[in-house]
Amino acid sequence: MNFEIDPEFITSIPVVTEYHRAKDPANPTPEEFMAIIKDGPIIGTSYSTTDHPEYAKLRDRLEKTGYIKTERSWWNGDRVLKRFTLNGVPFKKNDQFSCAGAMRHHLEYKRKYK
Repeated sequence: MNFEIDPEFITSIPVVTEYHRAKDPANPTPEEFMAIIKDGPIIGTSYSTTDHPEYAKLRDRLEKTGYIKTERSWWNGDRVLKRFTLNGVPFKKNDQFSCAGAMRHHLEYKRKYK
């Protein structure tokens, strides 16, 4: 089976999460409001990435049709269960199926070094 995805979707997208002093930033308690005045509203920011939504759809499709086993508890833990090709690049049983950010480089490597 051959699967195709536009190469522009084989990428990760940034996710920025801010942590606020108030449990409900739009309606802080008097104590939270005083802390906001003193120290500012945001206590932390985290930066991460996630797969492009179209790549996530492909990954879900591959899982539902039995081509990969998806591990949601850690990055790049997905494994190929049966042979297929992605954009013309072959994957065999037990190969790693990477997140979108790593897959772009993985496909380039496999094309170059077959």
